[in-house]
Amino acid sequence: MRNKHKFDVANSILLPARGDSLDNPLGHPSEFELPIMEDTLRGYINTLYSPRDITVDWEAYKHYLSKVKPNFHPHVLFVGHDASEIENITLMSLGGVVQHMNGSANYALVGKNNVHVLADIIANKQPEWIGFNLYTGLTDYVFAWIKQYKIERASYILKKTILDFDTADKALKNMVREAKGPLYDGNQVLYAPVIIGGHFNNYSFSESFCKGGDYIVRGKGVNILRDILLGLFTPGIYHDPMPYANIPRMDREIFYNDMYEFSDTTKRYVLSRIKSVLSALGCNYTCTYCYISSLIDNLKEAYKGKGVKPPSIIQDRPIDTVLAEGKDILRLDEYYGVKTSAVFDQADISLNNMEWWHELGKKWMNEVGIPFYIQARPAMLAGKKGIERIESISNKGLVSGISMAIESGDQNVRKLLLDRHENNTIVLDAIKNVKSFGVPLRTQAIVGLPVIKPSSSIASAGNTKASLVDRDGKEYYYEDPLQESLKCLELVCSSYFRKEDYYWNAIYSPFPGTPLGDYTIAAGFATSETASKAYLFNTDSGLNCFSSLVSRRQIAFSLTSNFFAHFKNGKDLMNLFIYGGKKFDLDYFSRFVSDKSGDMQPSDQTSTYGLIPSISQEILEDFIDYAYPREVDLEFKKINKRLLNYYLYLLDGLVLAAKMAVAYFKSKKNETFFSLSDLYRVERLHYYDHCYHMNYIPEQYADYLTGLIKR
Repeated sequence: MRNKHKFDVANSILLPARGDSLDNPLGHPSEFELPIMEDTLRGYINTLYSPRDITVDWEAYKHYLSKVKPNFHPHVLFVGHDASEIENITLMSLGGVVQHMNGSANYALVGKNNVHVLADIIANKQPEWIGFNLYTGLTDYVFAWIKQYKIERASYILKKTILDFDTADKALKNMVREAKGPLYDGNQVLYAPVIIGGHFNNYSFSESFCKGGDYIVRGKGVNILRDILLGLFTPGIYHDPMPYANIPRMDREIFYNDMYEFSDTTKRYVLSRIKSVLSALGCNYTCTYCYISSLIDNLKEAYKGKGVKPPSIIQDRPIDTVLAEGKDILRLDEYYGVKTSAVFDQADISLNNMEWWHELGKKWMNEVGIPFYIQARPAMLAGKKGIERIESISNKGLVSGISMAIESGDQNVRKLLLDRHENNTIVLDAIKNVKSFGVPLRTQAIVGLPVIKPSSSIASAGNTKASLVDRDGKEYYYEDPLQESLKCLELVCSSYFRKEDYYWNAIYSPFPGTPLGDYTIAAGFATSETASKAYLFNTDSGLNCFSSLVSRRQIAFSLTSNFFAHFKNGKDLMNLFIYGGKKFDLDYFSRFVSDKSGDMQPSDQTSTYGLIPSISQEILEDFIDYAYPREVDLEFKKINKRLLNYYLYLLDGLVLAAKMAVAYFKSKKNETFFSLSDLYRVERLHYYDHCYHMNYIPEQYADYLTGLIKR
């Protein structure tokens, strides 16, 4: 162990209980020192920051650095993936750190097809550091680029041809260690050290280091990034287990500027009417399929035997900071000509601290006025306290929608396999409470969970955190995994689900290192290489234990489940659909909807939501005739005619039909086939548009539909 000082902060500063803030009473450290550092057997170093080690008053710290380090202006290029539909607040947050250190940041979001542009950005912007935020399953192309970058830089600096990556990597790490940071030739940056953070590092930190990262950050990273830029750390793998909510005001302005210029793909984050904020950090639940489940264990492990109580893993951000970020959204909306209609709270779970929300709500609605879209667990929304929570946020217009994870309709699976302890009564009560206040709801479920009996005796013995064997040895396996998925659909169909609500399913992807991921691999249901499929939520399964037919049925279930969720007998209809065929294409789905129209028992045929909420079958038919007048589109027109009940029983179905026509003609223009997956995607975005108050009439059909809105 390497010590800066004796770890005796507990004598002078009491670390807080759950929900309290972890503030440095001095605002920021006045000395540039490392925290307590402890080597671990797992190959990384714990950085045990105490309250006096962190910066909470970033403005004061900025002025302090200006005085004591007037020539210190770090320049960082932050790189993330272009795979998300929401803006990357991680990069904006880390950019805020750099900005409050009198530095500057630039940003790039790349995929495997355009990662090569990083070379041009580096040549143009001349960053001193390069920071990557990595997600599991999206790393291969990043590591391939880092490999080439390091080989090229090492060859240039050493003035000899280096073809071996290990040689280049070792040489550059040694030079960075000696220089305590970037390598320069005068004012020219010869080599910008690579910092790697993100969810991927929670388990695969060694891989990140071996494949080119100079500094590997496991954990939140705010404190470590500050000290890396100050030159305090040498290359290595570092873990910050303490979940301080000391993220400064995000660097949204430069992020938007770079995204607007970077590509048409990234420009959409700027022009989107959905923006993001972060109300709190952390989650105190231990769901087995989520990387967060390990953070609590990591925290306990790091502080075990140190004489210091670990802090709460949930920390609220300062209200004034969140409020300032809301005003930044308004300011940038005006600059880019955007009207943001909702902000997505990217906290793992919102509504942990209702006092915080009450205080924020008063100021937010007066000074910002954009409603939140939040995430909450069923237990938080059920019962009397749940009613109080929902009432306090809905009556003031503070929240436009709620996302709530159910994951499984089988409470034994939910408890034993997923480590979620809400029973079905709680789930149903939560849905009832949300709908009693008219708040749009999105429920989340997982299709294709590993619920069949494993052949491996180790995995079936009930001695792992994730298991379908209870303490008494009773087994809860399924012969047919689809029956488990049908239970969740049945649960939602029996609830107060309405037209404006969305039933979202994701196909299970095992993340290595999570309890369920490790169980899945131990059971022989997947290989350790399954991470490559981590983000194929609606196109493929990460498991290899299902037959081809079962996998196709799981995908079909996922793509169509929202439609079936809006019928009282949705489970029975889905049962007929997935077991009635083998080729689950759009034609088969449309014929099923048409053939079974007489058997459908809608849960709720009325809705006050949407632009044209009350439509008839005749109006739909008239529009379809209007949208597809040409003979060449006759087949798709026939499909839409068979889908009349699909449009009729979903939210604002006439507008959905118009959006479907737009997507169809776009696919024709791009010479691609319009599939059931395309239908699903249009439907999904249609519901998101509604949840985020972004209802719109497609421009191509405005003349036809606008009159219906007025009527």
